[in-house]
Amino acid sequence: MDENFQKPDVSREQLETLMKTYQETVKRIRKGDDSGVASDYDPDFDSKSIWFPRKAVEALFNDNNADGLRIYFGVHNADVMPTPYDDRLTVVLVATKYEDGRNVDQLKSDGDAKDDEEGGPGYGLNHGKVCPPYCD
Repeated sequence: MDENFQKPDVSREQLETLMKTYQETVKRIRKGDDSGVASDYDPDFDSKSIWFPRKAVEALFNDNNADGLRIYFGVHNADVMPTPYDDRLTVVLVATKYEDGRNVDQLKSDGDAKDDEEGGPGYGLNHGKVCPPYCD
């Protein structure tokens, strides 16, 4: 185990404060809005959370013989990957493995890119339920 590992220490109250700070801080230009004016967080549209089933996360670790997890932030783009969540914030979970003194993403490139020289056989996990609309 990583010597820098710390036990989880975020309480519900702290999480709610972090989320509120995010919602009060985030600004973005909405897809199709050519005005260039950034909008405030929209609680009826903008992502609040993304839920992944345990089996999917465990498979990500097992398939890649991983010892860590990196979380990337992104925005769904139907032109790149068809999804019902177009223009919503997402996260992509990528398994990592400690190699040569660093945590290497176990994520293959989809072409003949130079990046194929490192990384694993991996895939990123991006099929969680986005809230809204799926808030349970």
